[in-house]
Amino acid sequence: MAYDEGYAGSLLEAGLVGKDQLKKAANEAGRSGDDLRDVLVRFGYCDAEALEEALGSYLGVDRIKLTPDMIDRAAVGLIPEDVAVEECVMPIRETEEGLQIAISGPLDDDTREKISFTAGRPLLPVLCLRSEVKAAIRRFYAGAAMVEAELADEGDTIEYLDSYRAGSSAEVEVVEDQIIDLVDSLIAGAIKERASDIHIEPTLESAVVRYRVDGILRHVKELPGDMHEPVVSRLKILASLDIAERRHPLDGVIFLRYRGRDVDLRVATAPTIYGEGMVLRILDQTRAGVQLTELGFSKSDMEIIMRGLAEPFGFILSTGPTGSGKTTSMYAMLNKISNEERKIVTIEDPVEYRLAGINQLPVRHEIDLGFAPLLRSVLRQDPNIILVGEIRDEETAHVAVQAALTGHLLLSTLHTNDAPEVLLRLMEIGIEYFYVREVVKVIIAQRLMRKLCTGCKEPYEPTPHELAELGMPEGTTGDFFKPGACEACQGTGYMDRTGVFEVMPMTEEIKDLMAPEVPLRKVREMAYSQGVRKMWLNAVDKVLAGETSVAEIMRAVPR
Repeated sequence: MAYDEGYAGSLLEAGLVGKDQLKKAANEAGRSGDDLRDVLVRFGYCDAEALEEALGSYLGVDRIKLTPDMIDRAAVGLIPEDVAVEECVMPIRETEEGLQIAISGPLDDDTREKISFTAGRPLLPVLCLRSEVKAAIRRFYAGAAMVEAELADEGDTIEYLDSYRAGSSAEVEVVEDQIIDLVDSLIAGAIKERASDIHIEPTLESAVVRYRVDGILRHVKELPGDMHEPVVSRLKILASLDIAERRHPLDGVIFLRYRGRDVDLRVATAPTIYGEGMVLRILDQTRAGVQLTELGFSKSDMEIIMRGLAEPFGFILSTGPTGSGKTTSMYAMLNKISNEERKIVTIEDPVEYRLAGINQLPVRHEIDLGFAPLLRSVLRQDPNIILVGEIRDEETAHVAVQAALTGHLLLSTLHTNDAPEVLLRLMEIGIEYFYVREVVKVIIAQRLMRKLCTGCKEPYEPTPHELAELGMPEGTTGDFFKPGACEACQGTGYMDRTGVFEVMPMTEEIKDLMAPEVPLRKVREMAYSQGVRKMWLNAVDKVLAGETSVAEIMRAVPR
């Protein structure tokens, strides 16, 4: 529904928008093809919830939240996929009165008659968010119509960067054209929706496809059981993997170009009781140029990090669980300090993003070429700065210390809960306490949390419980926001992620604490007494700045 005059008039009558606002929004909707409601919300003219209420009243239908458990598979077969996609409707269930159907906007008489004739039943429409309807279509339909809708534009064509991967290999002939198109649509859809991973998970009778977007898995599609193996085989061919080997986990990579962007897919298979599961990590190479200022550091934390990067030698360490953005932070630091006067070498497992002007070495476990032997080799290549993907064992730790003590700045990562714990972790893996206090310069602990969608976030008054969680007295007022729902954010209320940090410099006072068996409690007390802000407090700052919600930091950030 780009623009409907009757609905627009109802908004004026209800006093939800002014004439000038409606005219401006209507012009933009006509120019861009966007839904009028999305434009009104984006321009800040009206609340998304009020617009949906007004549309329900105008259409004279009930509003519901469409969830997968409401949909009867027998009803899905009453409307062909091409009709569902074209009209953005979703059959829900049959009743004695007719077919209940989810709509996201007005249906003209001809369209309504066409769908009713196709289904062979009267229609009983209910109003749902367009993002909910589209999600249901992706989940319950898996045929070529959805593929054609997702890859309709010529610019959406995927170009595989090795010729045989485009489908010219004789091996690919065993895969039907529909499977090739379906795989392309899954990849294109994931890139368009900013997914970091694609999960293909077999079940007893089908296979579930999920995208991880902003750290959260979203159900995308359910494939019939007989399509699972061909889809996995197609992806294994693209990744140069043995399609006959299904008993052992396999790893590969797919190189492709999509809309002018180079994208790598890291492919990992796993044998499950129902067949091969597969995860594809999406590495968009345009993200290799991420800047340090884009990650969400405060001004004071940036100053500490820049002082650390200016040191002639030592460790700068980033810590956090898998998926907390450590590698991105390391890359951003390298981008900040990279120049022709310095030689920078990275040792990674695997190399995720290709960085211009930097020597990148992959770990190769199959020939016993791990972090430690590669690091020894790198020290003979006259580097200034070295990035080691992870310090995970005593051998790598000792070689890293020697690198730092001989005049190299070394960046690396560990897995701990907060910044002070890194110091004890280094001693646990074999670095003597007197080396720890000499080589460590800065420690960054971090997590990633979702940012509120600027197009639909809604102001609200936090509950006393939420204020207590934030450490604020009851009755505190301010600009608090909660997630809304719009097409841009797929109805989640969140768009993109930002970092939450705890940045700790190695001060003289903390150095003096370094001794065998030093309690972690004392290190933490000293760090916080010297002004290190806990990660939770950094997250609270972002809530008060309107960047995220109380619920999100409670989900993602340790206290």
